Amino acid sequence: MNLLIKGILAGFWLVVVPAVSGVPFLRKNSRYTPGECFLTGYLFLFALAEIMILITYCLRTSLHTLVRCYAAAAGAAALWGILCLKKQARRLAADISSSVRGASPYFWCALILIFMQMCILAVYAHFDADDSFYVATATTAVQTDSIFAFNPYTGLSYRNYVPRRYVLSPFPIFLAVVSQLCGGFHPAIVAHTIFPPVFQMLSYMVFYQIGRRWYREDSMRRGVFLFLTAALNCFSAYSVYNAANFQMIRIWQGKALLAAAFLPLLFFLSLSIVMEEQPEYPWTLLFLANTACCLLSSMGILLAPLVQGIFLLFALLRFRSPKRLLKGILCCAPSLILGVIYVFLLKA
Repeated sequence: MNLLIKGILAGFWLVVVPAVSGVPFLRKNSRYTPGECFLTGYLFLFALAEIMILITYCLRTSLHTLVRCYAAAAGAAALWGILCLKKQARRLAADISSSVRGASPYFWCALILIFMQMCILAVYAHFDADDSFYVATATTAVQTDSIFAFNPYTGLSYRNYVPRRYVLSPFPIFLAVVSQLCGGFHPAIVAHTIFPPVFQMLSYMVFYQIGRRWYREDSMRRGVFLFLTAALNCFSAYSVYNAANFQMIRIWQGKALLAAAFLPLLFFLSLSIVMEEQPEYPWTLLFLANTACCLLSSMGILLAPLVQGIFLLFALLRFRSPKRLLKGILCCAPSLILGVIYVFLLKA
């Protein structure tokens, strides 16, 4: 019974809360879909985690304080999302029913293949050497009720030493927070059993949104695109460095999730916002995406503004709009600020 309750809590915090907390950011778009809500919810929750973890680390507060503050903020966002969702509930139900009826056979084949991958990731655990730091950091935070206070390798206090590569991208602490929100699940169980299927689903939702953009009126091609994406990922082990291999092998790690889902999502948002005369989504989502990438990995601090910067240059050539460029730079502010801090930490 205790395990069942923890599983329900995991589903609530990792599926239900993201799905509804993304609604307020899309409420001005009358045709948003459940998949868009889910992705937007994760952008918000990851950005929220990045900001709150950095603040609590600087204040040297305990992990349980962070957990309570994060739960309160995420719960409030979810409640707001439910209130916004009431106005669109019937329309969303009708759209889902229409999408199911109009789905191509390739789409259903893709769903079966994706479900098989999720089951494999949940049942068969891959043990990666990087877990000796990532998962150990989360476990240390839980056991000591602290945030980056002790070295997970030795158990000694960091004291005057700052783990530069990780303190600005504290995804292991997010793992510790989720493990506590799920009723005290061990961080290793959350990382190896719960995160992988959820993040795998999130990754394919990103690719489905890209397919919807490229093939707006052709459900057959969208199905083929998603099926080929899922099928090609099954044969990605020709290298240990490509994004598909990261997605299929160790997606519970921040850098893997960055490569498999959030950089493609940033690409999609840049196409839909920066490169459109009338943006399909609010510019706020680009700010949230940039902040979320910072949470996942120190490489996100570098790569997120690089991706956005390329699109901003193209947009400047196309629209000749300094205002659009200024908006884009403001959306990159989290990466730029953390990048400067990281440089100072290196010199310290």
